[in-house]
Amino acid sequence: MNLVDLFAIIPFFLDLVIGGLQDFEIMGKAGKIVRLVRVMRIMRIFKLVRHFAGLQSLIYTLNQAYKELGLLMLLVGVAVLTFSSLVYFAEKDNPLGPWSFLDSFWWGLMTLTTVGYGDLSPSTFPGKLIGGLCALGGIFILTLPIPIVVNSFASYYKNRLWRNEVAHK
Repeated sequence: MNLVDLFAIIPFFLDLVIGGLQDFEIMGKAGKIVRLVRVMRIMRIFKLVRHFAGLQSLIYTLNQAYKELGLLMLLVGVAVLTFSSLVYFAEKDNPLGPWSFLDSFWWGLMTLTTVGYGDLSPSTFPGKLIGGLCALGGIFILTLPIPIVVNSFASYYKNRLWRNEVAHK
């Protein structure tokens, strides 16, 4: 965490050094670097993790369930590619306007994650059927690993609160 603090104060010193330069081309490139380093100040918020049991539990849960979350990402990726390919071929000759594969990929991701996207929806019957299956598949895929993650979080959080209570007594 001390490195995060170091990176947080580097922009101040870079401003002092760059302030003396007169070359605007160098100043423009250095200014972008300084802005990037200033954004790194956000990393200091991670120091707060040690004070909150909920955040500690969340990080512990993510460390414990990285295999399940990786499997979730893999399943979502495969499902998006599958459904976007299917809807691309179903809507390719759509009279209302042809879909590009990027459009179908975006539609598949939004439909699979049940976010929805109003401007882009299939208009043919096969496209609507694929859209319904995509939404149902997304519900099943996204709900499968949730109990594993929730149980891990709940047990660690309860244990952490008990340890804090014992430490206070």
